[in-house]
Amino acid sequence: MADQPAGSLRQPSLPGGMALRTPASFLHTCQRKGMNNKWVEACVIYGNHQTDNEVSRKKGFLYTGLFLLGCLLFWPTEAEAQRRDRTYRFQNLLEHDHRPYHFGFLLGLNTYSFHAVPVSDFDQYEFTHVLEGQDYGFHLGIVSNLKLNRFMDLRFVPTLVFSERYIEFYTDEFDVGYSERQDLEATVLEFPLHLKFKSERIGNTRAFVFGGMKYTHDLASIELGVGDDILARIARNDVHYELGVGFDHYFFYFKFSTELKASFGMGDLIRPGELGPHYTNSIDRLNSRTIMLSFTFE
Repeated sequence: MADQPAGSLRQPSLPGGMALRTPASFLHTCQRKGMNNKWVEACVIYGNHQTDNEVSRKKGFLYTGLFLLGCLLFWPTEAEAQRRDRTYRFQNLLEHDHRPYHFGFLLGLNTYSFHAVPVSDFDQYEFTHVLEGQDYGFHLGIVSNLKLNRFMDLRFVPTLVFSERYIEFYTDEFDVGYSERQDLEATVLEFPLHLKFKSERIGNTRAFVFGGMKYTHDLASIELGVGDDILARIARNDVHYELGVGFDHYFFYFKFSTELKASFGMGDLIRPGELGPHYTNSIDRLNSRTIMLSFTFE
């Protein structure tokens, strides 16, 4: 059998029906058959070349597949690009957040109530319970907004509040329920100062949280009132701290916001009445509590 040149890569015909395998196993088989060394060397070179080509093809297929998969996962589709373009194109009031200041108004619903803390020796008084109650009211105000930076505003929102609340002194002595109630109308001027922290705007909506302090003056307080049936008086002035959350919604002509906030009075409001000190002396502290749901137009 003629020797094959070492540089030729044509697959030789193997005697004895042998199949070309990996170079190591093929060389072992050829040595057992006593084949010519040059012919064996040529076959080994051919086998190495075929193996390298097969590995290169597999690597090429693998890299191509990974590249196509990455394109599918991370390359924005035409629909996604159109959606982003449409979202940006139709954002309302793009210049609104760049104004150094702006104004608006608000209106909403509220509940004004008390938080009563009885004295430590409450048992010596004839009352078994001191109950605080509230009714629903409404409020309206003016919004003044000063931009501090991209995500923070300073707001001053003077508000007029109309509501009603009461204190009830209850006893079940001798198994007979008996109570005396003091109704307290509230017409309150509020002067809150808030720091508003805003999220990134998503389309035409953004979320925010805020907090601050407010001074209140109750125009309907009976602190200085005169009457024979006054169980307890309530102070006119108070200071509150406030916390709230809300959402801004940007429409074509205005910004509409919904917010929910809670206010906690810091001052002791209880004052003696005309019917004896045993009513007010049974209360150690009486603080104001307020929940407000507001709708703002800016």
